[in-house]
Amino acid sequence: MERLFKDIFRQLLHDNSTNAYKVSKDTGISEALISYWKNGKQLPKYDSLNLLCDYFNVSADYLLGRTDEQTNTHSTNNINSNFVQSNGSVTLGSGSISVGSTFNNSCNNTSLSEEETEILDLYRSLNIRGKRKFLNMIFDIEKENAN
Repeated sequence: MERLFKDIFRQLLHDNSTNAYKVSKDTGISEALISYWKNGKQLPKYDSLNLLCDYFNVSADYLLGRTDEQTNTHSTNNINSNFVQSNGSVTLGSGSISVGSTFNNSCNNTSLSEEETEILDLYRSLNIRGKRKFLNMIFDIEKENAN
């Protein structure tokens, strides 16, 4: 059975105990547009889809019904322009990257050193291509250190 965007979107609203008004307020997307999506009259455009992915911390593939995996995790061998999110927030792990959310960000009370803050500021200042190069460079270093 094919899952439709409107059904997935409604389920995410329910699961996150939120509503169109709150999503509108938090993302800047109009309530009218959100209503169209909930009723299946329209699909979100690229920019809105990215905002929704960040807001609910899910992948675009999940929102569009292409996968049942909600997570926004990519293998190191699958870094492309779809990986880099507009919020610039990433968490590096062993062999994978989880894209963080600017809306539902749960802090882990870890303080960054001055050097780490500088690196994060530099990363955030890069364009999409620069971010991809930066991440690929880090993964190359990580692979070298693993050997």
